[in-house]
Parts: sequence; C-alpha cells; structure tokens
Amino acid sequence: MRTAARGGAGSRLATRLTLLTLVVAGVGMLAMALYVARAVETRALADLKAHLAVQARLLQDAFAPLLDGVPVTREIQARARHYATKLGARVTVIARDGIVLGESDRGPADGRELENHATRPEVRAAFAGQVGNDVRRSVTVGRDLLYVAVPLETAGDVRGVLRLALPTPEVARATAWGRQIVGAGAALAFALALLVGLVVSRRVARPIREMRTAAQRMASGDFDGTVPVSGRDEIAELGDALNRMAVALREQIATFGAEQAKVHAILDGMVEGVIALDPRGRLLVINPAARGMFGLGAAPVEGRAFLEVIRQRDLLAFVEAVQISGAPGRRELELGPPVGRTLAARAVTLNLAGQGTGVLLVLHDVTALRRLERVRSEFVANVSHELRTPLTCIKGYLETLLDGALTEPEHARRFLEVASAHAERLGRLLDDLLQLADLEGGKVGLVPIGLDLHGVAAGVVATFERQAAQTGVSLVSEVPAGLGVRADRDRLVQILVNLVDNAVKFTPAGGRVTLGAARSPAGVVEVRVADTGIGIPSTDLPRITERFYRVDRARSRELGGTGLGLSIVKHLVQAHGGELAIDSALGHGTTVRFTLPPP
Repeated sequence: MRTAARGGAGSRLATRLTLLTLVVAGVGMLAMALYVARAVETRALADLKAHLAVQARLLQDAFAPLLDGVPVTREIQARARHYATKLGARVTVIARDGIVLGESDRGPADGRELENHATRPEVRAAFAGQVGNDVRRSVTVGRDLLYVAVPLETAGDVRGVLRLALPTPEVARATAWGRQIVGAGAALAFALALLVGLVVSRRVARPIREMRTAAQRMASGDFDGTVPVSGRDEIAELGDALNRMAVALREQIATFGAEQAKVHAILDGMVEGVIALDPRGRLLVINPAARGMFGLGAAPVEGRAFLEVIRQRDLLAFVEAVQISGAPGRRELELGPPVGRTLAARAVTLNLAGQGTGVLLVLHDVTALRRLERVRSEFVANVSHELRTPLTCIKGYLETLLDGALTEPEHARRFLEVASAHAERLGRLLDDLLQLADLEGGKVGLVPIGLDLHGVAAGVVATFERQAAQTGVSLVSEVPAGLGVRADRDRLVQILVNLVDNAVKFTPAGGRVTLGAARSPAGVVEVRVADTGIGIPSTDLPRITERFYRVDRARSRELGGTGLGLSIVKHLVQAHGGELAIDSALGHGTTVRFTLPPP
C-alpha cells in the first residue's frame, strides 16, 4: 500500500509537470497561431485591397467619359454589370452628389432607388482624390463586403466615384491556407511539447520522489539512508543538501540524546525533588525523588496542572509568589496530609523561549532532620532530667550526713543506702546510654551462633521466677524444645531479660507472663513475650521505643526503669536482621514480638 502510494504521488507530479508544459506550450502556440493568422489575414486583405484598387484604376477610363456632361445612366448600368461579370466583383458608379448611377447587383427591371452614398467612408476618400476602402455589411445585398473606391476624373475634375466590392468569404478563402499551415504547425509543436514534457517531468519526478522517500524516513526517525545524487543541476544540489541535513540531524539527535540521558541520570540520581512548571502552572518535569515525596508513583503526570497533582496550597502559594516577583525564593514548608513532610523549598524563575516564564522548584526533604533535631532536644532534656534526679537525691542525703546525721547511726545507714540505690540507678542509666550510643553508631559487634532457643528462654525465666513469685505473677515458657535460632547469645539474653522484666513489672498480681516462640511460614523464628498487664494506650504505641519515653513516668521511676530498655531491644533486634512489633490494648495486656533468623 505504501509503495503504491509513493508511486502514485510520483505519477501525479509527473502528470502535473506534463500538463503544465502542455498548457504553457498550448497557450504560447495559441497566441502565436492567432497572431500569425491575423497577420496572414491582414496581409491577404491588404493584397486584395491593392488588387481591387488596381482593377478600379484600370476601369477608370471605361467609366470617366460617361460622366462628361449628362451621365448616361443606362450605359453606365450596362457597363457595371459587364465588368462585374468579368471581375467577379460588385461594381458601383456614384455621381458627385452621391447618387448611384450604376450598380451591378441591380437588374434591368429593378426599379428601386438606392440611398445616397455620399457619406460612405470609401466614397468620401475617393471624392478627396484618394483610394478609399472599408469593410462593412451591405444593406443592398445583405452581407459583409470589402469596398475599394477610386475617383473618376475628367480634365482633372472629380466627376464621380468607381467602387468595387467583394464579399468577405472571398477574403476568408484567401487567408484559409495560411490558417491551415499555422494549425498544422501548432499541432506538430503541441505533440513535440507533449513528448518533451513527458521526458522532462519524469526526469524531474524521479529524483524528487526519491527525496520524498528519504524525507519520510527522516520523519520516522531513520537518518541512515541517503538520496542518490547525479548531475550538477539544482535538483542534484537539493539532494546533496538533503543528505547533509540527514547527517547533521543524526549528529544533533545523538548529541541531544546523550545530553538528555545525562540530564535524566542526574535528575533520577538526585536526592532532592526537582519540579519544573510552565507559565500556566503545568508540570513539565518531575523527577523520581519528587514523586516519592508526594506519593505519585510512576503514573505520567507531565502536562497536568500543579495543584491538580500536588494538592498543597502553601507550596502553590510559594511558587506563585516567586513567579510574580521574579526573584529566587527559599522557604521551609510543613505539608499536611497525605504528604505529612517538612520540605525546604527553593524556587527560581525559568525562562521558556517563546512561552513565557515558568518556575524551577527544588525540594529537600528535611522531615528526618527536623525529627532528629526534635529527638535530640528531647533527649538532652530527658538525659538532664534523668541524671538530675539521682544526683539531687545523692547530693541531698550526703549534705544531710555532712550536716550531722553521721552522729546518728540509725539515720546515717538509711541515708547511705538511699544514696547508694540512686548511685546504682545513675550507673545503670549511664551504662544504657553508652550501650545505646554504641548500637546506634554500629560499634557493637555481634557473634551470631546456632542456639537452642528453648534453653536460653528457660534460663531467662529462671532468673525472674523469684521476682514474679513475690509480685504474684505467673511466669511460664512455652518455647518448644529443639527450636534453634542464629544469634549472639549475650545479646539475645539481654533482649529477653528486658522484655520479661518489663512484663513482670507492669503486670499486677494474679496476672500471667508467657514467653513463647514458633517458626513462621517465611522460615524465620518469631519470639513473643505476652502479659496480661495494664497495657499501653494506642496513642503511645508509635513512640514506645523512643529513648526515655515512658507511658507512666512516676511508676516507671518507682520500678527503677531508665526508659531506654525498649530502644536497646529495638536496635539489638535490628542488628540481628529481625523486626520488632508491639501489640497492646489498655487494660488487656501487651504482646511484644520479634524475629530471628534460623540456625
């Protein structure tokens, strides 16, 4: 189908060129034929006029004597008919006053009077002593005639006019041969023009058809083909220019593709989100980092309105302010749902040639940084508070002893015991802080080995049996025998000790604490510590593993907790490649789960 279409297009071009050649040749030949025919006709008419003038002059001597004195009308009429028969022309003799004295086309019995001829153009010229001529329609014979008139003179005096006339068909016959010759020549020239037009049009159409095919390949992205070039005419120069253009386009596209690949690689590799907007606020470019910030996924959004895709009015207001002012802008924005991020935004105007001024927006997600700053601030406040409390107690009791309490043995000992307990608490707090710092800094090295989880769990349960019995809490292990895990033994014991200690502390008398484990369908081992204690409010669950975060601060301090246990547990579980999860309902207990790899 495509080949046929291409051939048809070339044929149409050749046909149009041929028709154009024929039209131009035809118009030229028609003009030439009209000119030549007119020239031949004019020449033939002039020759005929001259011939009639000669004939008329030869007849002057036959008619001039008849006008001397009283004209002899009958004789004039007879001679007019006689010479008309010999010459094959109409003969008319006109008196000085314009009255027709003799007319060859009027018979002997024709008694009608002819109108006065004094006003006829050829007659007036003859009366003036010249040879007059005219072509017009005759009222007498009812057809077009060529008139030639000469003066009839006697002794130098014009006594009348002799006029000869021939019908125009005679003139047509005289010029018909010229027209035939011109027509034959025009037909031959037309045929020759047709042949030349066909040859030339095909020679022109073929290279143009090849150029069109090459241009179609270029339009479809194929720049490897070339146009065959032959000769040195304008078409060859056009084909050579097309070939050079293909090479230049191929190089430009390759360069553009390489530059575009670089830009895409840079944008895709940037941590910052990059968004480019046109003057109407539609998305031109948005990189993967920006898509991730706004949860857009991989769906195409280019060409859509900014507010339609990213429904954040504060960000839109910032963009509009920069676009209106034309000055670069910086702002930190708290984006609401569904984004829920803190972004440091920088925007500059973007000059789009021929379109106007757009905006280039660079976004840096500082959510984690601001949260870290907030956590650090809270951490400093919490550490200061946690350290200040035992130090204040120790200092207070020591000052009391120094002020004289040492002399009272029963009070001195009690004061020293209280100071010692707070010193121990302070030591535990410092140890936990140092350990947590090492875990977060990746300085704690694990030595994972294959362990029997049943034996490890039994040892931890045995450690807390007395404490559980004293508080009226039932503590059991449901870890099946032979269940193995791969972990650092000391760190695993530390994880279980922290979890069981919390469960026993926050479970009232009559409650139950269960240590269990099972292999999950995914192949990992899931360990759980479940209690029937007071539980944790749902609003506190997201922050329960943060440092120094306590649900009930007063009770936590009363039970000797530092607020760092669950943070340490979380980091130790993650160091083993596992995950930590906490489920709890206020008043219904808490279950802590974590995973460990199999041996």
